[in-house]
Amino acid sequence: MSSITVLGLGSMGSRMAVNFAAAGHEVTVWNRTTARADHLATDHGLTVAATPRLAAERADFIVSMVADDQAARDVWLDDSNGALVGMSNSAIGIESSTLTPVVTRELADAAAAVGLSFVAAPVVGSRPQAEQGVLLTILGGEASAVSRVAEVIEVNSGVVKHVGDVGDAAAMKLAVNGLFAAQVAAYSEVVGFLERTTVDTGNAIDLLAALPITSPGLQRILGLISDRSYEPNFPVQLVAKDLRYLALTANEVGAQVPLIDAAAKVFSTGANGAQSDLDIAGIASVYLE
Repeated sequence: MSSITVLGLGSMGSRMAVNFAAAGHEVTVWNRTTARADHLATDHGLTVAATPRLAAERADFIVSMVADDQAARDVWLDDSNGALVGMSNSAIGIESSTLTPVVTRELADAAAAVGLSFVAAPVVGSRPQAEQGVLLTILGGEASAVSRVAEVIEVNSGVVKHVGDVGDAAAMKLAVNGLFAAQVAAYSEVVGFLERTTVDTGNAIDLLAALPITSPGLQRILGLISDRSYEPNFPVQLVAKDLRYLALTANEVGAQVPLIDAAAKVFSTGANGAQSDLDIAGIASVYLE
């Protein structure tokens, strides 16, 4: 078994850390809010560190799962307390957050500059998949580094796909989230439209869920919309952030993403309004009566 550090104990990082411990690994955690780390440590036998640097010092693998580019820079690159400062030469960094390709490559380059290995491993799925250890993990990095992290990645993964370098993995994750968010926005406004007609809304949602074009993920979203149940798994504010990152990256590479741009406006409105902390399905409340 290995010594694994998890940096960031939000809805995903906390579940990943618990799964590592349940698999028999020695787990150290760090979180910006220490109370959450202390709670997990008490319940699951984890060790709490005061800084990312201290958390990384004796770890074989350091996994980051934080909110955005700046948070990732802070946990890895801080001159005094960043994880890269504390890592041993034999350790390997694993970035599982949803970041821009530019920043993901920046982190990998910083690691390489001090002789450390680094892979990107963003995940597809939310709380239920994390709890069950069946996330889809998108891997990016050199083949030798990717092979080294297999034992760690498999603990939380049902499917693993190696797509190229670290930036490629980040781009692929943004594409996946963008595609899903655009579909959720479209289904939400269609339900809002149907609600204002004489069609029974419950029957309409059942029919939409039964369409061959409606994925299991969208069926779940439609169920949440039907129940007006928006407890956050993937909060609207993070959806908006991911769409913003996708649009920014598209602009950098010269790609046109008009549908993503439209979805980004919808989720930006929600993130700046009453829907900010709701689940992605909660964007439907913009359109519903």
